[in-house]
Amino acid sequence: MTGPLADLRVIEICDAPGQYAGKLLADMGADVIKVETPAGSSARAVGPFVKDIPGPNRSLNFWYYNTNKRSVVLDWENNAEAKATLLRLIDGADLVLEDRAPGELASFGIDLAALRTVQPDLLTCSITPFGQDGPWAQYRTTDMVSLAAGGPMNMNGYSEADVPPNTPPIHGKGDQGYNTACHFALHGILAALFHRDRTGQGQAVDCSIHEALSSTTEVGLPYWLYHKVNVIRQTGRHAAGTVTEPWYFPTKDNKGVILYGIGRDNSSWAKLVKWFQEEGFGAEFSDERFASVAARQPGRGSPVAAEISAEVTRFMAAHTAEEIYRGGQTRDQAWGVVRTPEETLADEHWHDRGFFVEVAGEGVDAPVMMPGAPYSFSATPWELRLPAPKLGEHTEEVLAEIW
Repeated sequence: MTGPLADLRVIEICDAPGQYAGKLLADMGADVIKVETPAGSSARAVGPFVKDIPGPNRSLNFWYYNTNKRSVVLDWENNAEAKATLLRLIDGADLVLEDRAPGELASFGIDLAALRTVQPDLLTCSITPFGQDGPWAQYRTTDMVSLAAGGPMNMNGYSEADVPPNTPPIHGKGDQGYNTACHFALHGILAALFHRDRTGQGQAVDCSIHEALSSTTEVGLPYWLYHKVNVIRQTGRHAAGTVTEPWYFPTKDNKGVILYGIGRDNSSWAKLVKWFQEEGFGAEFSDERFASVAARQPGRGSPVAAEISAEVTRFMAAHTAEEIYRGGQTRDQAWGVVRTPEETLADEHWHDRGFFVEVAGEGVDAPVMMPGAPYSFSATPWELRLPAPKLGEHTEEVLAEIW
């Protein structure tokens, strides 16, 4: 194996909430053994499916979240021999990663705290909705509920100028809540590994999805803690205590662009003024009232900022999204196109960097493309060693390694 974690063996007992943490470890070279019951992980039932035909090995969602893992089927919940086999697997592992309810594994005789007493270098990481203890410990959740209860959803949605007042917030898609928790779990695991390398001592990492999300609410908590103000959701930009000028603008070709930082410094502002005026826009931008950085800033409520926003709207509507993106970037502006999935897949920059990988699987006539390495290592390259495993695909192989 290759990768910075190539000497790490992980036993993963996870469905959708924790599977991404296992992927991150596996993609860094760890030998992640996904232990599933005969019915398979519930994540295998999450679509979309190859050719819209459901099946345990046809979930494209599962394919992405389970690359580089091996699947072992053990009926450890109902069969004593299978449970003994699982315990034997854990005995030879560095880490147990699980997302069952607090106490559930112990109720089946897989007591991680007890295992750490006889295997003192064992690391365990439990990803749960609300943590291992506290009054909400046994409460259930979904990704959507987690984003709502943890706070991020309060800042995600459209401005009231764009939709009817009191429109509910929006659920960010793509398992954002679960994935955020999995990233924090990975941080905890890596820190625990550093500690074990120094001391030889394992420990438990208790990762609460609720707490992970509550620590990623951006400006929401500071606004309330310091000003006792609830933020206002705004289309395509940060929530804020007051309504700010837009960052999203429609373009001539019926696409959209996000413009950040208009007029935040005099050097970039001068470049924009020159560009606009060369094309017949912003004739008044050379006036003295536009010279103040503070007056130009969106969110300050100044008449100058409002004038700029109105003229920018006209300028965007007269150009294509690509013209705005390229023109802005050449003038040192952090601007970008709001892309569709097909535009993303055609991104030449990602292809030039070899970002996308192709995987084969049940039901596809040719390999399908999916995101690859989110980082590059110079000494221990990221590698797609294995596609997501079929249910129980590696049972015989793995069990032969321990018996």
